Amino acid sequence: MTQTRRWLAVVVCVIALISAGWADGGMFPQWAGSAESADQRAIVAFDDGRQTLILQTAYEGDHAEFAWVIPVPNLLGSGDISTVSADIFQDLYVLTEPSAYGYYGYNAQFLVGCSSGSQPDEFRTVRVWDTLTVDDYEIAILSAGQSSDLEDWLYANGYAFPDGHDSELDYYVNKSWFFVAVKMNPAAERPPGMGGDYGEGTQEMKPLALSFDTAEPVYPLRISAVSSKDEVEVLLYVISRHRMAASNYHTEEVRLTSPFEGGDFPAYYEEQFRASLADAEAGSVLVEYAGRVPDYLLNAHREELGLPTGEFYVTRLRTYLTQDDMDEDISIVQAPADDSFAIRIMGGQSAQASLRLGGIAALFALVAMTGINPRHRRSLLRAGLMVAAIGLLFI
Repeated sequence: MTQTRRWLAVVVCVIALISAGWADGGMFPQWAGSAESADQRAIVAFDDGRQTLILQTAYEGDHAEFAWVIPVPNLLGSGDISTVSADIFQDLYVLTEPSAYGYYGYNAQFLVGCSSGSQPDEFRTVRVWDTLTVDDYEIAILSAGQSSDLEDWLYANGYAFPDGHDSELDYYVNKSWFFVAVKMNPAAERPPGMGGDYGEGTQEMKPLALSFDTAEPVYPLRISAVSSKDEVEVLLYVISRHRMAASNYHTEEVRLTSPFEGGDFPAYYEEQFRASLADAEAGSVLVEYAGRVPDYLLNAHREELGLPTGEFYVTRLRTYLTQDDMDEDISIVQAPADDSFAIRIMGGQSAQASLRLGGIAALFALVAMTGINPRHRRSLLRAGLMVAAIGLLFI
């Protein structure tokens, strides 16, 4: 291949990228906020038999009435519970959120806490392993031999549990799981109300991180059916050595079937997401992102995630489930391959659900073919000038 043909090949390839990426007049993709009202969101960080589960919750009403019960598969010690900065959710959101060029948005999702109640009774099989205060939270670590005893203990100690949901507690009691019961420290300052779409008086709580041993990562979904609506939106960021998938819920990538031609991107994407979910098996979870976690994000949050040094992947899973779908927890396993996947839509162009690195790698390969020998620099300069001139046509 002659020198002239080499730089012409580079020009053609770069022009193709410009045509796709700048057609809407923007150069940097912006997050779109496709899951602004997700009912549940969590981070599941897992490595070598150890999981850190990070949950964030919000609630309405007096913070003294806030209560939260989280099942875990193994016993936690006082050093296994902490609060973390909400920045970790924002950073993962920015990295993984489906996006379109030229759109600005913001995302926030919360679990819903339940209010407290009182109904003293006997609770013979309940064992309180530890009680502790972590920032604004008062926490008790429990186990129980019978769900009715656990329910009575929760009522007697200021944790409401709706009637008619013994089967959800039985599910965990029968597996000999433990329970982390959380409520607000009465001396804690009331956090500021969020307002907005969540209403005046809605309070955002600090994310709570729980670390425990487990053979495979798991998200305790079943207990969510206790206080769930008819339909629940679940958003999980799973961080591990490989791309991950649910083993007991069908998992597949989001498929976009019609192009985005500009306008309301969140509405467009949500429609596409819903259609993709409807085409999948009942009770499926969809992959919205899979890829290596950047070093800057890991370095900023490694301690919070409980992860050692090394390379990790994040898999973003999202779904809508009915109460009937939530009949078991979400068990998570390694996916068949570590393929990267993202939803990055070029405004005004056909929707592309999967952006692989092949095209970019080919571009760099073509550039490398020109070499860095000084005698080629003039050709590279001419190529750069031509690309810049043509690029102006797409701004």
